[in-house]
Amino acid sequence: MEIKDYITISSVIIIIVGWFINGYINRKHEIAKKRLEYRMDSLESFLKVWFFIQKNSNPFSDPIFLPLLEKARSNFQLYGETDEIDNFEKFIKKLETKDIIGANKALGELVPLVKNKIRKELGL
Repeated sequence: MEIKDYITISSVIIIIVGWFINGYINRKHEIAKKRLEYRMDSLESFLKVWFFIQKNSNPFSDPIFLPLLEKARSNFQLYGETDEIDNFEKFIKKLETKDIIGANKALGELVPLVKNKIRKELGL
């Protein structure tokens, strides 16, 4: 074999390896985009609950509140990180025991956590 044959074989190998690496990187990028999409939906569902609580002095009297809360809870369970899930469950337990002061305190811890997570994940 001549030197030009080795150059051709090397070029083909480099192209094939590059093609596989590019496919791997693109796949990771697509997975990250999908993860971000689900995470944003999850965190936005919590924001709906938070805004509803801000607008209503007694959110439990409104039949719209519980479905919003259930959706946010299920989204946190599916797509949330451990600290978000723990804080949200703490908030839910305080609401269930009708501990308004404790619920407000838990909500006060959860809101900045969610806002910071959204900003971090969006790169703001």
